[in-house]
Amino acid sequence: MVWSDPEIKRLSKEFVTVADEVYYLYPESPPQIARAEQREDHRFFKKYGESMPKGDWNHPGTKQGIYMMGPEAEYLEGRFAASGEPADIRARMQRALTRWANLRREKGYTNKPIPSVPWSPPPGVEGELVLRVNVRDLPRGPGDKSGARIHEVPASGMWRDFTKWAWNENWVSIESARALVPSGSSLEQVDSALVKRICREVMIDNVRGQAPEWREEEVREASIKMRSLGGGRIEYSGSVKLGVTSRGYEAKLYGQGLWDSLKGAFSSLDIVVIGTRTGKAQFNQRENDLGPAPMGVTLSLSRS
Repeated sequence: MVWSDPEIKRLSKEFVTVADEVYYLYPESPPQIARAEQREDHRFFKKYGESMPKGDWNHPGTKQGIYMMGPEAEYLEGRFAASGEPADIRARMQRALTRWANLRREKGYTNKPIPSVPWSPPPGVEGELVLRVNVRDLPRGPGDKSGARIHEVPASGMWRDFTKWAWNENWVSIESARALVPSGSSLEQVDSALVKRICREVMIDNVRGQAPEWREEEVREASIKMRSLGGGRIEYSGSVKLGVTSRGYEAKLYGQGLWDSLKGAFSSLDIVVIGTRTGKAQFNQRENDLGPAPMGVTLSLSRS
């Protein structure tokens, strides 16, 4: 993708990168904007946007884009729905750095080293155990190009490189890691409420776009069994059936973990879920690819 371009990677070191959901920063409907007006983040982003050149700030409407700004919301560069073309992004980053050099002199800004901050999970993902989740399409037969989009790929534009991929990433947290630790070598059921929550939150078809969590009544089957293999090794197996008329996912599950009883923590944990998905959600771009088709989900121990 565009951010893998060598020159863009080099230029990126001059910026503090931030990602946020612009719908919360600047909602689209007047009532929601009115509720956001007292928030500092909204006022900051609004000040920046109103200083952008005409056409680069999409108003009214969504504000998704790439924006480069100074510490007091000064305009450096940016554009709504910025192209994914590397040449365009490179040029914008270079102009932003030139404007920043002038702004520093004018206002007496001083660069400070960016502090090293330990890795932490995304906001709202809290628990003793945090698992990184990856979801992706799987090969449908010999010669199949796993991960390729099915719909027509445009010759250029922001989706050109992205269409070569079909995977997504998420996180799920578990309050107590011991919920995944069996008491012995016999098969034991993992707490059903925990299993259902994991299924609802992350076993969704958001490979190519957004998909809502499953509702409680849409979890038709959700079972994970665990047993000790000795030496701290743990084996997991199970199955899930999730769905409504419009979409579904049925899969088998297998995993292994290594529990350090002295530290009271996992040193490794990997669970693989492989099955068949069907149908579509409103924003997951499956209109022309309803399946049934194979899809995989992995849950792995997050590391810094």
